[in-house]
Amino acid sequence: MTDLVLASHLTNTQSHDLWRGAVIHMSDQSDGTLGFIMNQPVSNIDHKQISQIYGVGTLPRSRVWCGGPVMTDRCTVMHSRDYRNADTRDLSAWAAITFNQGIVEDIHRGRGPKHYKIMLGFCRWEPGQLDAEITRGSWLTTEWSNLCWSSYKAKDKMWRRIIERDSQLDAKTFLDSLPAE
Repeated sequence: MTDLVLASHLTNTQSHDLWRGAVIHMSDQSDGTLGFIMNQPVSNIDHKQISQIYGVGTLPRSRVWCGGPVMTDRCTVMHSRDYRNADTRDLSAWAAITFNQGIVEDIHRGRGPKHYKIMLGFCRWEPGQLDAEITRGSWLTTEWSNLCWSSYKAKDKMWRRIIERDSQLDAKTFLDSLPAE
């Protein structure tokens, strides 16, 4: 399984803004693939409103992110794996999810994860569905990047930075493979 999928040129021409320029963290599950869009800010709701709507106490001042189109009424904290409590669930070697009052309190006390994002919703693919979409060219695959924890104002900035990183790595690999003169 790949760590991230990025919207491809095919996805970026679609009229649905949710997928255009998307950077999605992936996690294999027994019933398919779970993902969280890492660079889609929610513009019509903030951390104060989330606290009131979900009754989770006062969330830290932070942007709210649209994790995906499935169960957008569900709020979770996606975070680095340097934090755990009883409700923490690992997604990958780099990220986990937790949502309970404990993580909110720990973040306020400075005992929370180093990196976190407050997410509404998630993405879900049935077994084999994402592989088929990747084969058709709808998604590019790449390795994890700590850029995913960034909070860029422009949605496509994270996407562009990861594409640039991969291009540099591909160029270096190619150049290193050439015989010495």
